[in-house]
Amino acid sequence: MTKSFYLGVIEGFYGLPWGREERLAMMPWLARLGFQAYLYAPKADGALRKAWHDPLSVDEMELLHRLGAVCRECGLTFVVGLSPYALYESYTDTEQGKLQGKVRQLVDAGIAGLALLFDDMPGNASSLAQRQIEICHDVEDWVGDLPLLMCPTYYSEDPVLDRLFGGRPDGYSQELGAGLSESVEVFWTGPKVCSEAIGGVDLENVVHGLKRPIALWDNYPVNDSKVRSEHIYIQAIEGRDESIRPFLSSHWSNAMNQPALSLPALASFAALHGQSVDTDVLTEAGIGMDVQSSLGFLAQTKRIDLSDEARGSLKSAAPKGSMACQELVDWVDGKYEFDPACLTD
Repeated sequence: MTKSFYLGVIEGFYGLPWGREERLAMMPWLARLGFQAYLYAPKADGALRKAWHDPLSVDEMELLHRLGAVCRECGLTFVVGLSPYALYESYTDTEQGKLQGKVRQLVDAGIAGLALLFDDMPGNASSLAQRQIEICHDVEDWVGDLPLLMCPTYYSEDPVLDRLFGGRPDGYSQELGAGLSESVEVFWTGPKVCSEAIGGVDLENVVHGLKRPIALWDNYPVNDSKVRSEHIYIQAIEGRDESIRPFLSSHWSNAMNQPALSLPALASFAALHGQSVDTDVLTEAGIGMDVQSSLGFLAQTKRIDLSDEARGSLKSAAPKGSMACQELVDWVDGKYEFDPACLTD
């Protein structure tokens, strides 16, 4: 990851994460679609969230080592997201030591970048920004030359965040902008948590307050919420254009729980930024143009409303044995259960 503009994919949703083998298969495909970075941060990985203070197990370390190696082979920067849940409420020497131990384990596992994620946790504390700045400064020292990103607790102007996690402290973003090191990238999702459209006018004031271009965490095509989990989104991203580029340090797509079915939407992010896209990837994953045409209606039609006939047709849409086929069958059969921990729509 360099300081020049780059594209990334996030596995950062609630519910069923990508399977290990499917995840490894995705890495070369992402590189061939024009992406430069991958952020591993599934909400289901408790070792990186509410159990962040516990050391990683041998199996967890092995998973990260393997994933990092595959990313390096593909030319992707491997970033891991760590959510030190509610750490800012009591950042004692003991807690600091636990965080340092976890960060050092992640560095030893071969990560190429770290993201500190303070999202989806209570945040209405007067010292919130200063405590998060302190934590970021410490982690910056521990990771050395590795890139550091952070996601604020209030990562959008969307009032749903204030309703769910408490009213944001006055001047929160401005405090972060003034106190964080210039090298720290800050995530932002746009005017909404799931923004239908994002233009330069939506980002100008945010960039001014944070005193840096933002890392745009784009919640498309992610489908983990109660509303969105009933849909599959394979269409190209809309409502974004070149007006956003001057305000971005990077642009990240938060993918669906279904990795192969996410590929057409992911390809459109690369195309948006003028990247060369190898469309053979879509065919290899089992979601060529014919399959995409047969799935387009699922963005508007709920899974629960599908007729038996439609369900049968969908199950046979993708080539047998392909990743897309298995994902489609599992989705139709309701195996991607909604995780109520996802509070936003």
